[in-house]
Amino acid sequence: MDIIFSEINQTGIIKLNRPKSLNALNLDMAKKFIDKLLEWEENNNISRVMLFGEGKHFCAGGDVKSLALAEKNDSIKKKFFKSEYRLNYLISQFSKEYLSIWNGVVMGGGVGLSIYGDHRLATDNSKFAMPEAAIGFFPDVGGSYFLSNLPGNIGKYIGLTGEVLELNELIFFGLATHYFKSDMIENVKEEFLSKGKVLNDNYEVKNDTNIIKNMSLINELFDGDIKKIILNLKNNGSEFTEKILAILSTKCPMSLAISCKLIDDAKGKSLKECLEIEYQLSQKVVYRDDFDNGVNSVLIAKDHNPTWKPPTINEINIEDLDFYFETHTENLYL
Repeated sequence: MDIIFSEINQTGIIKLNRPKSLNALNLDMAKKFIDKLLEWEENNNISRVMLFGEGKHFCAGGDVKSLALAEKNDSIKKKFFKSEYRLNYLISQFSKEYLSIWNGVVMGGGVGLSIYGDHRLATDNSKFAMPEAAIGFFPDVGGSYFLSNLPGNIGKYIGLTGEVLELNELIFFGLATHYFKSDMIENVKEEFLSKGKVLNDNYEVKNDTNIIKNMSLINELFDGDIKKIILNLKNNGSEFTEKILAILSTKCPMSLAISCKLIDDAKGKSLKECLEIEYQLSQKVVYRDDFDNGVNSVLIAKDHNPTWKPPTINEINIEDLDFYFETHTENLYL
């Protein structure tokens, strides 16, 4: 079973059970997850929900490998994103207490399964990221919503670079709500199951991480579209910006351009609006060669040397980006 549900002491328990795939979410898991949440919403014997991953990691994201390997005329790309985004929204609307244990990797689709809940418990092992630009995609599962709500242009920085955030950043930016030591996981579960309480170690954030200490600079540099950002970085010329340029040079140029516009345009929008936009966008981007090439290079062949079209940001016509954001298929009707 890829996903296991159980009920103990008025608590609905969800265990993502694909440890060899870092608990990546597939279509069948998403459908079962939706059905169970709808059932528990109506079940008066369930007061709260606890979500965690089997093994050392929470969830590495959606199972995009299976999407890239699907035949061109296969409907799984539509069904998967429709179910995944519906699940994201359902979690945001779930009326009962919802706790996720962020041990190990929490990336992409894994963020979408947890960030809209009440409690997100980070540990000293938490590794949070939105790395989609590395595979020819964009920060989805409502990424445009929660990234655009971070201070200034920090969300754009996270979405474009795919930088892995650890405990300090997760607590500082409010992405995680609690901290506990990783060897306390079983105690945390027991406390929530038996008393409905969330264990929390008080944690003093260290402000010396790259992102936190460079917040004002990041805010300034990541203003505008992707071409302006690259220009800002080049003009700055510091060691910090040279590293960022090196990171961005490995990402899909079109993904960077799309992600920039997506996050900028999301400011002030609701989660529902953002998910509707992301769904329309997904059904164009997922059929681009960049997506198949990116997933193959990073997750299948693992040569980490994809061929992007166009190969550089300079070759992107920023005005043409509007095409990707046009409504062209049915809505999610959340």
